[in-house]
Amino acid sequence: MHYHYIGIDVSKKELFTFDGKKVRKFPNNPNLIKFDGFLKKRALPVEKTIILFESTGVYSSYLKHYCAENGYKAFVVNPKRSANFVKALGNRSKTDQIDSKALYEFKNVIKPEEASVPFIDEAAEKLNAYLTSYQFIMKLKQATSNHLEALNNSKNAPKKLVSAIKCEHNRLNKLEKKIIDEATNYCKTDSELKEDFENLTSITSIGDISAVALICLFRKYPDTNRAQITALVGLDPTKRESGTSVRGRMKISKNGFAMVRKILYFPTMNAIQNNIHIKPFYDRLIIKHKLKKIALIAAMKKLLLIAHAVYNNKTKYKKDLGVCA
Repeated sequence: MHYHYIGIDVSKKELFTFDGKKVRKFPNNPNLIKFDGFLKKRALPVEKTIILFESTGVYSSYLKHYCAENGYKAFVVNPKRSANFVKALGNRSKTDQIDSKALYEFKNVIKPEEASVPFIDEAAEKLNAYLTSYQFIMKLKQATSNHLEALNNSKNAPKKLVSAIKCEHNRLNKLEKKIIDEATNYCKTDSELKEDFENLTSITSIGDISAVALICLFRKYPDTNRAQITALVGLDPTKRESGTSVRGRMKISKNGFAMVRKILYFPTMNAIQNNIHIKPFYDRLIIKHKLKKIALIAAMKKLLLIAHAVYNNKTKYKKDLGVCA
């Protein structure tokens, strides 16, 4: 089957498209009326059209929803992969027009079956909004805490200034708690999420915010297997080795959702102390002289896979059975 491809570079206010012939510019807004008019004017068969664009968070949201509502197949490119692909093409400059052409060229390295009509999960999008806000507040808290410490160690810092920064830090603490409470309450009261939330929090060391993050991840990618879900959190191993000069250690890719990986850090720290299945697993690795960092990553991966199994099986975690009934 012959497919028509359209590469689209998404920015905050505009879409730059390239169909193999000409670069065009359209407003990036909720309805995408002008872009829709262009497609209808071209009279391209929906089932034979594939739209390639980069995942740019909220900016690509309108385009993703448009494809879902109108049945267009889309191939969403990871930003890191896109940047490397542009370099491979030999493009030293970076403009919206160049990026749209580079995204169009992705048609040569993907298979048509890799593209699909996007699935929009409203619950997952709401949870993602809570999580991104939570992550933003945590960054502000860290920055404020560091600045407050610097002021406290300064002999000449005005007391009123120190007090104002301290008040701001306390305000951020309250806002963090409010976001977690609202996200948790949403999961507990929503008929679709309640059971999953209760099942995930039954796992020793999985708390409210980590359960929210896992539900969001699992709902976004409902048909993933163990290897795929591991890769989505960036816990899949990679090895750098070339000839005789480079003998790098095995590392994790750190691709995918760094936010979920960060949120799972403290639950994993708790699990290696209190979870009766994670703790002996971690201890065995340490006995085998594995680095603590490597053992911690392995424990995080195991905790993620346990959560994935609990979520897929729709049952609570059973300590005596290791994973679930």
